[in-house]
Amino acid sequence: MPVNYQNETFYSIEELSQPTNIPLEELKQFAVTAKKISISPREIQDAIHINKLELNKFFESFLSFKGIPSDRQHKIPDYLHNCTSAWAITLVEMYSKKINFPAAVSPEQGEFLKSIISNINPDNIVEIGCFTGISTIWMAAGLEQIGSKATIHAVDLFNEILPWLPHRYGYLSDPLEYARNSALSAGLGHKIKFHKMNSLEMSKRFNELINQPIDFLFIDGDHTKEGCMSDFVNFYPYVSTGGYIMLHDIYPEHCGWDGPRYVIDEWLIHNHNLSLVEIKTSPNNFGMALMRKIG
Repeated sequence: MPVNYQNETFYSIEELSQPTNIPLEELKQFAVTAKKISISPREIQDAIHINKLELNKFFESFLSFKGIPSDRQHKIPDYLHNCTSAWAITLVEMYSKKINFPAAVSPEQGEFLKSIISNINPDNIVEIGCFTGISTIWMAAGLEQIGSKATIHAVDLFNEILPWLPHRYGYLSDPLEYARNSALSAGLGHKIKFHKMNSLEMSKRFNELINQPIDFLFIDGDHTKEGCMSDFVNFYPYVSTGGYIMLHDIYPEHCGWDGPRYVIDEWLIHNHNLSLVEIKTSPNNFGMALMRKIG
């Protein structure tokens, strides 16, 4: 657990190693030689500790030390760069952050989401796994484009985000604040309601918190077999007949996760009330699946 010292929070190197997927000895070696990084005072020197406020600088310095380019980010299409709408300007700024590469949906996938939403015109959207809010803003932009009064309910734990190589390269202390501020900057705060909770809790409190059939369910949260299947099974009953379900990251050989693929392969064998199309994605073929509840 992080330790507090004189109203400051310090993280031990051991605590940072496993969730970042960085070998402990590499982090220790770098921490010892790091310059301009706040290392813990002697009073808590049983292990090497890094000041929480210095974590971003620490990881940026570490990645530079390892020779990992500092400009890792999604390539922004010209149409998005040239768009003067507040949501597009906000997305360009968000895509410039290391934390959003490659974990957040790419601009190509985001545009696809926006197009789907503006075409099917759902009355109610639930997103499981908001991350930093990029996919949420894309969908909200689709609603705004058609003048819809629908709401997106974005569900996430919104825990502190550490780098996790090779899936993300930045640090974000408060993802919920970041997502909310981004939605406001995009001029779409009125379209989005953020829920800081476990998706299982949300499913149990669905009638209390939402109490409206889901017309578009975007599942992009826990990517393990158990987690993804739990989200699918728990929210499926709330999807309206004719409603849509989208899964992200359906190709394990590219994204490294097998949960979404497992849901497709296991659920559809026993359930004939869904039509399915699998969609290849660019530039990273993590894949998306779009299903429609037909009965």
